[in-house]
Amino acid sequence: MDSVPPQFIEIVETVRDVYVRQYSEFVGGLSQDTHIVEPVLLDAEGAFAVEGPLNLPHRADFALLETGELAMFTAEKFVGFEAFSFPLGATQIVISPFHWDSALVRVTGKWDEHSSRLFEEWYRSAFGDDDATDDLAIRNVVHFVSDPEISKSGYTFTADLGTAPASTLGDLLLALLGNTPERIEIGT
Repeated sequence: MDSVPPQFIEIVETVRDVYVRQYSEFVGGLSQDTHIVEPVLLDAEGAFAVEGPLNLPHRADFALLETGELAMFTAEKFVGFEAFSFPLGATQIVISPFHWDSALVRVTGKWDEHSSRLFEEWYRSAFGDDDATDDLAIRNVVHFVSDPEISKSGYTFTADLGTAPASTLGDLLLALLGNTPERIEIGT
């Protein structure tokens, strides 16, 4: 199998670092008495609130303790770069500019039980555990992924990669490659 080119690793690390640096600066200005960072959304019984056919949990960027209001952080700076592509095995990978907190992913290939399992395993691993305390600590976790929209040619989803390490996007590629798609596009 072909290897991931250094350009991919450099771009992913830069996109992640630019986003997480801004996020960290923002949450650094919050008070632990009034806010929680990266909280898991819970249902009325205190279990992870899950959505969609895959029953996946999700996180907010931060919450206000007094009201319980969930809020999202919007970065002001983004990384621009020229789109590029490379093969990984039989799959063509195309990387275009993307936002770390709303990465659009399009896969040309089948969505089946195997794809679903690989996708869900990646997400649950990147999402983190439920033992986190409510504070201002950065958790290095994914926040949200939409349920895949399935079409005749493949499927599309959006991922909020939150504060997850850059390697999380490489792990996602490996999970998606597990079903040997024709093409994977990240970005717009």
